[in-house]
Amino acid sequence: MLKPEKMVKVAIVGSKDQLTIASETLHRMNLLHIESPEETENFRIGVPSEKAGQISRSLLQLRSYISHLKLDPSKISVKKKFRKRDIEEKLSQKLAEYQEEIGNRLEELKKINDTLKSLEAERSTIEPLKVLGIPPALLKGYRTIKCFVGIVKADPTEEIRKITSDFDLVIKNFDDQFVIAVFVKAEHGDDVYRILQGFGYKEIPVPDVEYEAKLSEISKKEEELLEKKKRLEVEIEELKVKESELLLAIEEYLSSEVEKAELPLKTLVSKHTFVIVGYIPKRNLDNFKKELEAKNLVVEELSFEEHDVPPTKLNNPGFTKNFEVLSKTYAIPKYKEIDPTVLMAIFFPLFFGLMLGDMGYGLLIVATSLYLKRIFKTEGWQKLLNIGLACGIVSIFFGFIYGEFFGPFTAPEMRPSEVHFLGDLFASLYSFNHGHPLFDRIEEFGIKALLFIVLMIGMFKMVWGFSMGFYNVYVEHGFKEAILEKGCWILGVLGLIFAIFGFTYNLGIFTSPPPDGFGEILPKNLFISGNTVAEAKTVPLPIPGLVSGWETGVNYFYIMALPLVILWFVIFLKAEIPKMGIFGVIMAVELLTWFGQIISYARLLAIGLSSVYLAFVFNYLGLKIAFEPGMAILPLAIVLMLLGHFVNFLLGILDPGLQSLRLHYVEFFTKFFEGGGREYTPFGRVKKFIEDGGE
Repeated sequence: MLKPEKMVKVAIVGSKDQLTIASETLHRMNLLHIESPEETENFRIGVPSEKAGQISRSLLQLRSYISHLKLDPSKISVKKKFRKRDIEEKLSQKLAEYQEEIGNRLEELKKINDTLKSLEAERSTIEPLKVLGIPPALLKGYRTIKCFVGIVKADPTEEIRKITSDFDLVIKNFDDQFVIAVFVKAEHGDDVYRILQGFGYKEIPVPDVEYEAKLSEISKKEEELLEKKKRLEVEIEELKVKESELLLAIEEYLSSEVEKAELPLKTLVSKHTFVIVGYIPKRNLDNFKKELEAKNLVVEELSFEEHDVPPTKLNNPGFTKNFEVLSKTYAIPKYKEIDPTVLMAIFFPLFFGLMLGDMGYGLLIVATSLYLKRIFKTEGWQKLLNIGLACGIVSIFFGFIYGEFFGPFTAPEMRPSEVHFLGDLFASLYSFNHGHPLFDRIEEFGIKALLFIVLMIGMFKMVWGFSMGFYNVYVEHGFKEAILEKGCWILGVLGLIFAIFGFTYNLGIFTSPPPDGFGEILPKNLFISGNTVAEAKTVPLPIPGLVSGWETGVNYFYIMALPLVILWFVIFLKAEIPKMGIFGVIMAVELLTWFGQIISYARLLAIGLSSVYLAFVFNYLGLKIAFEPGMAILPLAIVLMLLGHFVNFLLGILDPGLQSLRLHYVEFFTKFFEGGGREYTPFGRVKKFIEDGGE
């Protein structure tokens, strides 16, 4: 589950006349990831079968029909599957019918649309001339006079007057511009034309027709064409409803036939034999060999060579498969790498819920995801929306712990009814905990406790990430390289963690036990009762054998951190100086970046607090505006709260989602996940509209 599926390399060998049988069988099995072959002295890359070109042309034509009809296979629920034999019998007849019934109509629609565009262009030429109000005969045909008719952005009269005063100009407003007719002696024509160009002049060709009659003729033609277009569209829509499944089934059949016909391009052939090399999942090897050998084909398992790079087939069960869309966005793991998808499936919703943590917003996310799942049927959207469902459910869970439903119902020195529109109701629901949430994250103690928790998560994930990186390097390069490349960082980060514990111990970050009614999320012995080490009566994270030392004020965290940091530094120098020289010593400050990345997990607290405080403000202002002694304007309060919570809801999706991705991509994946693998793409396809077995 944390590793891609184990693959084996195989070669399929047979006589040349069996290549068609091999193609049919391999395509149906949909298991073999075929490698691009390299030619040798005796083997050459094959050529596609004779029917490949004809099938490709038919497929291209059919896909153009499907594109025009806007048929989406993912949005069509299959009522019945077609048999391959039935499609083969109907194929020629159906392709001819589709050419007649769909292709010809689509061609006719194209001609109608082109004609409508032409008529619209003609109309756009005549309408400004109509506004100008000068008959066409008076706008052309002069010998000694130059006439300019067109559109300009401003009145050019004053500029023309600088050249000559002997001219006539008619100008009218037209669509925020001006339509003009300028009459000037021919000797001034070039100068006037340059001036008009400066005003954005666009010439209008003057037709030899009367404007009103031509516009009436254009309108009549448009009506006829639009009526014909509407009739054709209705006919095409009827065909779409009637033939959509068969159309897609034929497209699926032709696509498969093209793939099979082009298999020789991935095959090495000699005068009498062929060889296909590729990878299959190891668990399918026995059945794979059994079925091909029944067709008199030889299957030989090959050993991996040094340069072989097997494809990666992710092996994620059930719901975790949805999160492949997020892990693949970062990179596809190499064949021997740990696949982080399951880890994302656990921690992405956890981080999201930890940040948003509101029952109301969580319910909205769940409802929105369920609704959108009915609209967007493609695999990618379904996976993303399933992730949304998980995040919404976890947000509801944390919302119950935090006691938040579109904001908190408690605040220091305030009654629930002053804080939340359902404050008294929630206070009664939480009566089992003295009217308090199980964990109040906006109370001082809750903030400190949650900060400690998220930093602990950061420390844990940092060490965990380097540990998995150690495993990856060990598998690929051996134990020594794993120690030098990742093991030293495990020691360094552990030293850093003990240093952080020492700092928080000296700081007395937990200065008192939880307040009454706070809940029992953390054990009482995690909290310091004094503000300094000397005053501390209980010890955070007690370790047997060291309690007496802490009671005397000795900070054993620092003592434990020192040898770890020294050991890290020694191994780091041994690893880096041979590669980077003295610059490797300077790069030792990289350990400080890991400190920054641990602190970066504090965003799990900060993003959540920003959301809850916004919700609190919207509720508080809404209550003040809605009731006396405030403004007592209930409609305004409702609008404010709806708008405010809608904005906060959008931010509550965007911020936790992006920050959770960042904590995985930047703070976690970089410790162990290199990526760069090739995705497993077997020869064949999963058929949606054609029955398995091909008959």
